[in-house]
Amino acid sequence: MQHATRQKTKAALIRAAERLFAERGLGSVSVRDVTRAAGARNESAVHYHFGGMEALIREVFADRYREIERTRLARIADMDAAAQDRDIELLMEAAVGPLFEACLEGDGRLYARFCVQICTDPRFDVAELVRDTGMESATLIRDRVSASLEDVPPDMLIARLRQLFTISIVLVADYARLVEAGTAPPAGEAAREAAVSLAGFLRAKPAAPDAVARPVS
Repeated sequence: MQHATRQKTKAALIRAAERLFAERGLGSVSVRDVTRAAGARNESAVHYHFGGMEALIREVFADRYREIERTRLARIADMDAAAQDRDIELLMEAAVGPLFEACLEGDGRLYARFCVQICTDPRFDVAELVRDTGMESATLIRDRVSASLEDVPPDMLIARLRQLFTISIVLVADYARLVEAGTAPPAGEAAREAAVSLAGFLRAKPAAPDAVARPVS
């Protein structure tokens, strides 16, 4: 009984923190704000369950990301079964589709807005957060993209792959806004369009040195 109560309190803290971070920003939420919003009787609950605010932020990220990771892996397995494992657009759709679909629910939209906060906060490295939470789908996607785009310099491709999550989250957060405004296309359609854009970003050839714009004298 006591264990169940602790787990219930922990889950309430995560959900309350997610909402507050999404609505106010990571730097504008206090421990007291979270405990009150969660209905926790003890203001030390955040420290008891997580050790502090930064650890709570990491757990808010991980809590929903774990389900996204499971969905991605299932879609990649479907691609393998259909011998489509090198299709860059489909890989990108597998990567972002679960995020777009999550935006059809209010909590998923909060998560998208929360992730935008994570991507712009210097305390957090998104690649590290993903690695700590579940790296398998990201590793599969990275390896398959690298094998398919051998004409893109490796260092450039690695940099683009690191930027992919941030770009994806901005697209997803914009979709969340459209959902709330009642003007969003179907999630699958939005995910496919985003996948085409992301694939184009990965495929783009490096600019030739003489193509770089020079200042007008």
